[in-house]
Amino acid sequence: MLLRLRFSNFRSFRAEQELSLVAGPFTDLPDVVRHSAGAREGILPGAAIYGANGSGKSNVIKAVSFMSSAVARSHRSWNPEGPIPREPFMADEESGREASEFEADFLLAGVRYRYGFRVDSEAVLEEWLHVYPNAKKQTWFHRKQGAPIEFGKKMPGENRTIEALTRKNSLFLSAAAQNNHEALLPVYGWLAGILFVDADRTTYLRHTADLCAQPDYKNEIAKLVSVADLGIADMVVEQAKLPDQARALIEAIQTILKIPEKDPVPETQPEVRLLHRFADKTVPFDNSQESDGTIAYLSLLGFVVSALKKGVPLLVDELDASLHPLLAIELTRLFNTPSSNPNGAQLIFNTHDTNLLSSGILRRDQIWFTEKGSDASSHLFALSDFKPRRQENLQNGYLQGRYGAIPFINPDDFLLRFEEGNGKAR
Repeated sequence: MLLRLRFSNFRSFRAEQELSLVAGPFTDLPDVVRHSAGAREGILPGAAIYGANGSGKSNVIKAVSFMSSAVARSHRSWNPEGPIPREPFMADEESGREASEFEADFLLAGVRYRYGFRVDSEAVLEEWLHVYPNAKKQTWFHRKQGAPIEFGKKMPGENRTIEALTRKNSLFLSAAAQNNHEALLPVYGWLAGILFVDADRTTYLRHTADLCAQPDYKNEIAKLVSVADLGIADMVVEQAKLPDQARALIEAIQTILKIPEKDPVPETQPEVRLLHRFADKTVPFDNSQESDGTIAYLSLLGFVVSALKKGVPLLVDELDASLHPLLAIELTRLFNTPSSNPNGAQLIFNTHDTNLLSSGILRRDQIWFTEKGSDASSHLFALSDFKPRRQENLQNGYLQGRYGAIPFINPDDFLLRFEEGNGKAR
């Protein structure tokens, strides 16, 4: 489970930010908090991030995505001669020259790990992994640009051999996993296995369809479809012809990545068909006939079920996109309830849906905000910084601007400015 994420100099964020899933000193909803022998603190199964449009909510999720992608792909897929594809804070030239830093503090199999790295556009400047068996710190490796990697005595493996294979613009952890480093594979697997869903849900329907080809996944997804009151009686998985455009795209990607042994592009792909009930019969709909909300919900379900089964974090950009507020509440409840989330999965999302603030589903320490300062940089901060009372109406407080992180709009000025632009000023 993720304990803390730190990052700096990334997209709209300049200074170091921290998102913590460590439980605060609150007594409400005590069953939501998870406990592990590997951590002294309680751990939260998720967090919700609120803020005005353009305040940086999505960039928190993109920071985690970049870190996970760098671990998964830097050695195998990044251009050996090219720049590191980071996105530093670009409101001033100085930040473009400074390093970006990422660090994750997490539990894996009851042991705490702290892994991070600093990069500029040309090279990895620093990389480290600390392990805390029995709460005692061990440094497994510490890498600094221009010096040999320092390996701890507790980390086995062909470390020097892999060090020689590690490029200046790729992570050692990524290179180690590609060379089957047994001790580091679980760490790599956890970081690379974090799940992400962005706001365009239609691109993720294929993942749900692939999972529905497996009976145990299909059963779980079908249950969540049937209880959503979408008028759906059942779902079937059919093999549909892979569009020529999709085949060409897959082949182009294989060529770009220079995959030596290319897998044959499949002729067909799984496709979910929903059966809608009309009186005493059911009628299958094509996906083009489904509502945006139904597609959004179905696209999310594959990732929700995957996260719950594997016990991994799921990060969702705009959870409320085309999704009814009551469904967003119930999906959040799945992660916050121990009986439906026995493996410790976590749901981290941003949203504008204030219904969640008054739903009684989220603890006060599960709510975060983003806001831009006078220098145009984003800042991430917790609701708990305001020491809200247990019975405080969080939804009203947020909409009234008590915690910040909302756009300040004068309705009269809004209307007047529009009318001025149309030559109708009074």
